[in-house]
Amino acid sequence: MYFPIGWPKILKNLGPDQLIKQIISNRDKILFASLTDDSFTVWFCKPSVPIVYHKRTEESLQRLGINVGIEWKPDSSMLCISTSEGHLILYNVESQPEQTAYQQCDPPNASLRRDSAELFVKEVIPSLKITLFKEILVWDGQITRMCCISGTEILVCTTRAHLLRYRWDGTQNRDYCLDLGRIPFSINQQVSKAEPIIEDNTHVNDIEYSPLVCGFGITLNDGRAAYLTAPNLKFDPNICLETRLWAVQGIWAQGIDDATCVRVNHKFRLIAIGRKNSTVDVFTIDEVTGGLELSHTMALSSKDFPGDPGPVKCLRWSGDGRAVAACWGRGGVSVWSTFGALLVCSLAWDYGLSPDLAAHNPLVVTGMEWATEGYQLWMVKMEGDNKSNLIQLDFVKSPLSVNPCMGNQRHLYLQGDDKLYINLEDNLTRRTKISIIDSSSEAFQEYGSDRPPDVDNSTKYREYVDDNECRKQWNVLQLPATYIASNWPLRYSAMDGTGGVAVAGRAGLAHWSAAARRWKLFGNEAHETDFVVSGGLLWWRDYIVAGSYSITEGRDELRFYPRDAKLDNRHAYMLRVPAQPLALDLLDDRLVVFAADALVTIYELTRRDGLGGVEARCIQAVDVSALSHPACVLSAALCRLHDAPARPAHMAPHVAPDSLVINASGKLMMVQREEYDVDEDNNTAYSCLPATVLASCVESVWADGGNSRTQLSRALWLWCGAHGARVWLPLLARENARRADPARHTFMAKRIMLPFHLDIYPLTILFDDAILLGAENDTTLYASDTNSVFSLPFCVINRTSQVYLHQILRQLLRRNLGYHAWEIARSCAALPYFPHALELLLHEVLEEEATSKEPIPDAQLPSVIEFVHEFPVYLQTIVQCARKTEIALWAYLFSAAGKPKDLFQECLQKKMLDTAASYLIILQNLESSTVSRQLATLLLDTALQEERFDLARDLVRFLRAIDPNDVESPRNSVNVQQKYGQIAQQPVTPNADDLSVILGSMQLAGGRGRSFSTTLAPRDPSPPAPARRTAAATVKRKKSVPARSERSSVGDIGEEAVISGMLQRHMRSALSGARLAALGKLAAALELQLVAWLAGERERAAAVTGAVAALQRVHDDFRWPYPDPPTMPYEATANMEPMYTAPADAESLCGDSGYMSLSLRHALPLPDSPPAPVSSVGECSVAEGGGAAWGAGEEQRYVALVERLHQQRSERPDHKAHVQLRYFLQLMTEAMCVEWAVIIAVVLRDALAVLRCTNAARGTDVSLPAARRLRAALVELRAWADAECLGYKPFMIAIGNQIPFLTSIINNRERRLSLSKRVRTPSTGSLNQEPKPAPQEPKMPPPQKAQEVKSVRKESPSVMPEPAQTQIPTPPPPREESSNCAIV
Repeated sequence: MYFPIGWPKILKNLGPDQLIKQIISNRDKILFASLTDDSFTVWFCKPSVPIVYHKRTEESLQRLGINVGIEWKPDSSMLCISTSEGHLILYNVESQPEQTAYQQCDPPNASLRRDSAELFVKEVIPSLKITLFKEILVWDGQITRMCCISGTEILVCTTRAHLLRYRWDGTQNRDYCLDLGRIPFSINQQVSKAEPIIEDNTHVNDIEYSPLVCGFGITLNDGRAAYLTAPNLKFDPNICLETRLWAVQGIWAQGIDDATCVRVNHKFRLIAIGRKNSTVDVFTIDEVTGGLELSHTMALSSKDFPGDPGPVKCLRWSGDGRAVAACWGRGGVSVWSTFGALLVCSLAWDYGLSPDLAAHNPLVVTGMEWATEGYQLWMVKMEGDNKSNLIQLDFVKSPLSVNPCMGNQRHLYLQGDDKLYINLEDNLTRRTKISIIDSSSEAFQEYGSDRPPDVDNSTKYREYVDDNECRKQWNVLQLPATYIASNWPLRYSAMDGTGGVAVAGRAGLAHWSAAARRWKLFGNEAHETDFVVSGGLLWWRDYIVAGSYSITEGRDELRFYPRDAKLDNRHAYMLRVPAQPLALDLLDDRLVVFAADALVTIYELTRRDGLGGVEARCIQAVDVSALSHPACVLSAALCRLHDAPARPAHMAPHVAPDSLVINASGKLMMVQREEYDVDEDNNTAYSCLPATVLASCVESVWADGGNSRTQLSRALWLWCGAHGARVWLPLLARENARRADPARHTFMAKRIMLPFHLDIYPLTILFDDAILLGAENDTTLYASDTNSVFSLPFCVINRTSQVYLHQILRQLLRRNLGYHAWEIARSCAALPYFPHALELLLHEVLEEEATSKEPIPDAQLPSVIEFVHEFPVYLQTIVQCARKTEIALWAYLFSAAGKPKDLFQECLQKKMLDTAASYLIILQNLESSTVSRQLATLLLDTALQEERFDLARDLVRFLRAIDPNDVESPRNSVNVQQKYGQIAQQPVTPNADDLSVILGSMQLAGGRGRSFSTTLAPRDPSPPAPARRTAAATVKRKKSVPARSERSSVGDIGEEAVISGMLQRHMRSALSGARLAALGKLAAALELQLVAWLAGERERAAAVTGAVAALQRVHDDFRWPYPDPPTMPYEATANMEPMYTAPADAESLCGDSGYMSLSLRHALPLPDSPPAPVSSVGECSVAEGGGAAWGAGEEQRYVALVERLHQQRSERPDHKAHVQLRYFLQLMTEAMCVEWAVIIAVVLRDALAVLRCTNAARGTDVSLPAARRLRAALVELRAWADAECLGYKPFMIAIGNQIPFLTSIINNRERRLSLSKRVRTPSTGSLNQEPKPAPQEPKMPPPQKAQEVKSVRKESPSVMPEPAQTQIPTPPPPREESSNCAIV
């Protein structure tokens, strides 16, 4: 409830530095009195300034003794000081209304003068005058403690075991003085045998009185503690003549023998007793026996402070009883909630690098006192042995402490004395969803009906991510200075769902408009000061509802102020009520008002049609005076706590009246309402059943005010401090049973109370999201110098959140209520963190049962496993839980969940590949390496089939990380810190022809040097080498094990061969299936060298048999738009005059692509990297040597044609896809896969690239069958464009003359081949004894040849010789003036 904020403020003492013995506040907690040995000072709260300082004379000190204690009179008109010599000194405290204690003056410098209203202190600081009233001698030993018991009397405790009652006029009330030796003590009021204290030298050490507790809480000097009570507040020490019993009786606090101090909580009727063992025991009064019953103990855990802070020095309850502050003798301050939840502990603050708080604590406090509304804690801080000063720590608190109706608010906010700290719900839900594994699994697809509406089929979510920036991000809403300056402090605040805020201070109210982002104040200041909000504040629709007291008229009333109108009494609706409202609450249109006359009145609110007013009709008044004192009632609200009774189908649905829930002194009671009659106006009349106690030790209550019908939203949520949280959950009957016979099983409970533990202090519940929101204290140290005023840490507030779903499910499963658990889980399955909740459920049960030292008669793990199995996330829940627990617990987990190998196989069947990969980690530690390798290989094959190449990359690394020496022995651990090795580049040797480590033993007819398009540096050209692999050529992985044997090397080679074969198979499958996008992603993920591999696949996988299907697949894979039909006639394009002709037998001037090679990572950017910029026509589509074969005019005409062709495009293609296709065009051109190069060039509509491909068909790198397939592809594409895709027809017409050009090249090569057969001599054929096969097309040169040609071309781009074939003389070919190839 209470959280510190900012730095503690140090107050400067008046007079010489002395030891402050005590600090005490008056009843209003506005004035503070600090006491030293010879003086006392009266301070004002806001601003924190001293008002009056009084020092006793030396003669008075010698005669009466030094000061010991001080006490205020309830009306703040007198002070009483006790001395060491047994005297009481009474002082009159007179206010001087004609003058103020401080005058505000501006400095003469004009630049330093105040020019803002915020700089003027409007608070009137009273001027006080201290005069000596009377000196009283107490003839009864020394005075140990004083306690004010009424406005007329003060109780004085002495060392002679007497409790003397003095009037404030100085006289003693002898008839009602108490003697501990005559007061009978027992353990409760029912024990007939009660004995007085007979030990000598026993007296009261500390005492406090509470009229609501009807007694005193006392501690004795021997360490015992007790509770003094009497039938009435007179505390007559004599025997009652009617009952023959002692009127005053003492009740021992059992088990207490080291008490140091005591304080009483009036509102909750609790007695807190500090002990020497640094704990605080809190007792409540048993209403049956009258004895003291231990409620809870406030003790620091080893996590909070592992040492001993010493005995409890001081205790102080806040004014509303919602928090208690405690300090210890060795230093340290803590703040606890009413029922023992730790809110603040200074021992856990940040004091720098490893300070020894046990030896030297920078915060040693000897006295404390809360300020008004609990916004400040005044403390006496020790500065050495003989010096102390006052420090002031600011606090913010939850509005639930004073305005419980804010429990239904989804926004989390805290209120300070002049500002609000708001953490909107958007900060929690804006960036809180993250994708998890198996986003495309079949199980999730089947369960898609319960997905969130904003999530598509390929995404699901796991957990809330509580970002640090959101945890510490608070919107600070400063109250307007014109209002808070004269109405400090803030008392009530209320927020609505739209962000509107209403606040009320000492008088009047104001509200913040979220839409206009400004404050609205009363235009007439008299209207603001003529009423005081005293009973709560809330929003109803567009109205502010305030329980107030009218000062001018002297009556209590309810006020309704419209949001949109000006704050003025003319626009307000005022309803007079018979007594002062103490608490308000709202459910739909029913307003609940609890007043000081112990009446709970329920009003029905309606808006007047057309008038804009409000009408409130009283529908019921319930007297709860028999349940509790009105001052002890914390909240009264209506809740939907039961189902509507069944009614026949032909009757209208019946709405049961809402039950009344009352929290009195922490005891939660429910009063059920029922209809019994109608009044004369035909309105329903209600009656009430006897109250039912639901729970005790309740600090806060939440109930969903919406109309949701889920079980969690219809539950009642309770927070009980150290006892944890509780939920009163409805047990809804099954649908079939409810419809068949509603009266069946009437003996079964309709609700159940489930307790569970929380790690946070809850302040708000998000019912729809099943999230608890809270706050916690955190600190930051800015200066480590102990002499600095900033030596203490700076306090900040963090927002916390916690999931509670798994705890409720566990409680239901433990009670064999599996159906209700399944219903709740099914209703929450759409939540983003639902899989994480199931994982927490399984993890907690596993940890508890697997580490239990005692046998478990009824293990819960099998039932939890069976429950989790009902949901599609079962497999991932098991593996996530296993990976977050110790290996020693896996055997117990999988004994109930099933064998990991079977679960792995199930993941593969359901295509849950990421989950299956997680099971590999488990199997690696439970199975042998052989089994792990087999399963990993199987998963790798499946991942490649499903195109999960990122997972395939990790699996390849995983397979290479398996040590062959470990084949038959299971692994004990997984080295997750080791980074798997990258694909190693083999050194270039004369015998090396491997593509890479991954493509191991693949052979090529001729090798080709690595191009610039790969990720590594290019190799120097190397001559062809035999296609065989040796153990020396295998790259060894770096392992921290001894050198492997020859058998290990052979096994390593076999492992690489298996991986290489699998990768090659999938690469061939992707290429033969025209899935270029998949091939590119695979190469990017595994860093493959595609140029050399494609060169080896020219006549196999890279051979294109269906050009149209391949082109359409490229469009689909890259989402490349088809061109629109042209606007100009086709004849205009077809009849254009040719611009360039080349003989078929001319030498190729474009021996290679000439592209500026792109890196693989830039050409195929991963999702995390942006695509590299590239132009569409310039450097990526024009060969370097193109200028040697083209004239300037022809090139300009070609560029103009390309621009006209590109104007057809109606939809702009994706830039990333353009870069990828350009890169593939480069790869295919370098690898001489001319069919694929032409198809990609057609997609890109790059006519120059098509021309390069057709020119390349004349070289020996392109086989004769490949040239034939190239011609067939162009013919097929032209026919398809004419018949089906008219958008491609202009481009196909432009490159159509390449078909006869290819025909002439093919005919020319066929003639050369036939001539080479005829010129073969008989002597050449007789050299071999075996018959030779028919002559074939000459073998392709090695890939390095193209690199050599390329280098030659770069040196002299204008001259490029044809590959040498001069050993066989050939006749000149027939004359062909032109190939009929024209570029238009």
